[in-house]
Amino acid sequence: MERQLITDQFTNRMALDMGLAIIELARKRDARIGVSIRRLNQTVFEFIDNDLSADKANWIRRKVNTTLNFAESSLAVRLDLEQMGKTLAADFGLSDDDYIAKGGCIPIVVTSAGLIGTITVTGLKDVDDHQIIVDALPEFRFV
Repeated sequence: MERQLITDQFTNRMALDMGLAIIELARKRDARIGVSIRRLNQTVFEFIDNDLSADKANWIRRKVNTTLNFAESSLAVRLDLEQMGKTLAADFGLSDDDYIAKGGCIPIVVTSAGLIGTITVTGLKDVDDHQIIVDALPEFRFV
């Protein structure tokens, strides 16, 4: 299971290409998704497909918060919590209003700079949210 996307550089144009690749794969799979790619504290790509509920931006925000807090994918956080029998609220003091342990957000790590952004998908089952990122971006190294 992939915890981070590792790259030597990350630019806004790369974010655009990544977002479009994810959307294209979702179209091929006839899946409706929301995608957000953030670089530092700036959203550089965001798309919410038709017919998705209005709360998808909030799901994205909560997944991003979880990923940034733990510096690993939100799916890894969920699986780790389940394995340890812990919760974000009880064991880490993190509010359900601002954090969620569901898959779909992967940190972007630049080798020379560290964690520099996130890539998030919502709208599918959380494992599928995570996997569509990995499947759409085979040229990137996930660890």
